[in-house]
Amino acid sequence: MEIKEYIESGIIESFLLGLATPDEEVELQQLRRVFPELNVEIAMAERRLEKLAFEDAVEPPAVAWDNILQRVNWEEDNRDFKKKTKDQHNYYINVEPRKDELITVHKYWKYAFVTIFILSKIFLLGAIIYGLKYYREVNENSRKQPAPAQIERTR
Repeated sequence: MEIKEYIESGIIESFLLGLATPDEEVELQQLRRVFPELNVEIAMAERRLEKLAFEDAVEPPAVAWDNILQRVNWEEDNRDFKKKTKDQHNYYINVEPRKDELITVHKYWKYAFVTIFILSKIFLLGAIIYGLKYYREVNENSRKQPAPAQIERTR
């Protein structure tokens, strides 16, 4: 194969784009040592690809650069703060209300919860007891009532 045909085959472009197989890459590296004009051709192909990339490039919106700068500045500002605070992601619920705290729970909620819990257990026990009494009375009433066949014989 002649070197001009090798260059025109597109192997250099596929090598630069990362599309060449490992065998093709090894072959190109070996040929670069033998034919120095391949290095010039590779440099020219890189410039052509770069020119194409810049011609078709889409400029990002201006807001994107501002967002990136905000994120970088925020990370720089908070880097020292993160070192100082070990439990930055832990949140605690305070039982005693304070003026400087954001999340507070009044101390009487504890008593209200215990009271509601105890009342629910009392109502549950009452429902079970009255349910059992109801089923017992239904069974007793069904035993006391004569069967329909017995009612007709007595007439």
